[in-house]
Amino acid sequence: MSSSGPSPTVRKETAHTVSLVLPHLTPGTSVLDIGCGEGWVADELVRRGVGEIAVVDVVDVRRTRTLPFSLYDGVHLPFDDGRFDVAMLNFVLHHVPDERKVALLREVLRVARKTVFILEDTPVTPIDRFVSRRHGEAYRRKISSDAPFGFLTRSEWTWLFRGMGIQAESTPLSRFCRSVLQPFARAAFVLHKGASLGGTVKISPRAGDETSSQRRAAS
Repeated sequence: MSSSGPSPTVRKETAHTVSLVLPHLTPGTSVLDIGCGEGWVADELVRRGVGEIAVVDVVDVRRTRTLPFSLYDGVHLPFDDGRFDVAMLNFVLHHVPDERKVALLREVLRVARKTVFILEDTPVTPIDRFVSRRHGEAYRRKISSDAPFGFLTRSEWTWLFRGMGIQAESTPLSRFCRSVLQPFARAAFVLHKGASLGGTVKISPRAGDETSSQRRAAS
């Protein structure tokens, strides 16, 4: 049960996310929503007939509480290997510190039996990067965190996945796909289980990435 329904803007954004993930689901598919936030996407998937969904996040900010929920530490998922057919990260990975992105992705691949679905903001222009940074800062205040975070471009995500031994399907999304008031670069990625993992990936941030100075100091 939720205390109140989503706003019209959130309903539109939720419907857009659901429209992108639904083609990767079949009857009987089990789904893990990692970084579920307020929980509207998972809730809508239930309404669309998806049978089994679990949700996890680093904090509990859910507005809808009808599904099994677990807190996690941002990397280690409390599930057995191959527990879910599909795991999804919808606008989550940019909130993960760069040095933890690969570790989390390996965990997601561990618990996913078939597919990992990812939606990401992929800033290209200075305006994209400015708005993305402000969004990340606002989210940090919301969860009372001062941890670093970093956005990657579509090509940088593809490079990161390839460095892990994964050939990802990548689809650029229209800048106006969610709202004419938010014309920012975004992309969808699909990772299929079966690729071997290996190698060490180091992320080279774009100029202006707010986490770059911290990484240089640590190197």
